[in-house]
Amino acid sequence: MADPSLEVCPDFDGPVYANICGDIQRATGQTQEAVVTCLIQSWTDGHNQRVNDWNLVREQEAAEAAEVEQARAAQEEEARIQREVEAEKEKAEVEKKKPKMNSFDETVSVGDSIFPRPSQYATQKLNNFDYIELWYFSLDGCKEVLCTARSVADDFGLTRVDDQLTIRPAYAFKASKSAIADHDLPFLTFLRAKNLFLMQLSKAKWPQSHIDALSLFFWHLENHPIRNNSEIGDTVILHYASRVCLDWHDRLKRDEGFNIAIINETLLCAINEELWDRIRSKTLTAVRLSSN
Repeated sequence: MADPSLEVCPDFDGPVYANICGDIQRATGQTQEAVVTCLIQSWTDGHNQRVNDWNLVREQEAAEAAEVEQARAAQEEEARIQREVEAEKEKAEVEKKKPKMNSFDETVSVGDSIFPRPSQYATQKLNNFDYIELWYFSLDGCKEVLCTARSVADDFGLTRVDDQLTIRPAYAFKASKSAIADHDLPFLTFLRAKNLFLMQLSKAKWPQSHIDALSLFFWHLENHPIRNNSEIGDTVILHYASRVCLDWHDRLKRDEGFNIAIINETLLCAINEELWDRIRSKTLTAVRLSSN
């Protein structure tokens, strides 16, 4: 539809409208001037109505366009705010995961003693609440950390920490070839290693109830009467500790945990008999071989 404001009033007094004007004159008895005036007025009224309708439609279209533009601008603003919120959140997450150096007390010196440090492999096992042999917390296990770190300083691997890939020394993922099962440790080494092991549990954020249970477990074993009443008492204790600790971890993984601090005397006696049977069997074998 064309803009009606651009319309021009026809020349009703001209030759184009002569016949129409003549018909109106004969029908109404009006003069030529009156007929022309009437036609001009009729056209003007229609013209003004068309202009008003046109302007009304344009105003409605403009209002709708403004509403659409306002909605689009609001959506863009909302999207911009959401992007900024997400960007700030990502920035906060990145900052949160960045390593931070804690402050220090300027009035405090290093302690009188420094405890041995277990390997990253052992530490990671504790952080994952996994079973780990006590050898890793012995002096030999801690000494190997220094030697291994120097010998494979350029050997790295990838690991996932807090949903991010992190480069770490390869030895941090590997079990030591020198590791010794708990039941094969010298008893004194076993006692010393469990002390560092218990200390590391707190650093690994283990539940205090679990730490307390393990502390009682080792205390009961260290002070068990079988150590004084049997020639192989220490060996029995080592085998009991080795088997029970592994079973405890396995059952915790299956949500079937038991109180490890409660010593099962029946199991301990069974292990004692088993070890004596081995000794007797070896003795008989040795006797047969010597007699032959």
